[in-house]
Amino acid sequence: MLPTITDLNFYAVLAEHPDPTLILVTAPHCGACQVLRQALSHSTLANAMPIFELDAVHNSSIVQELEIFHLPALFLYVNGEFHAELRTEPKPRAIQQALEHALTQPAEEAP
Repeated sequence: MLPTITDLNFYAVLAEHPDPTLILVTAPHCGACQVLRQALSHSTLANAMPIFELDAVHNSSIVQELEIFHLPALFLYVNGEFHAELRTEPKPRAIQQALEHALTQPAEEAP
């Protein structure tokens, strides 16, 4: 199970983690969300970097701010700042490759 993050502590938690951090945005009854959550939990990333889960149903402020229209959504933050949205297959190796690629690119403009 991934630790959770909310509208209330989103930026405070990110400020505490200057290293690359992943935010997985999910919903309770979203099957695709469960698959991606499981892939993240079983990947080597789970031990290598902070990964937090945000429930989109109960945290609409961040969902609106990030302009999330489809779930699941996976976002990379570096130094507490938005870096990129990761669009990848829900497989540990694919997630790792997408993350490595995103880290070699300049930060995208935040939504």
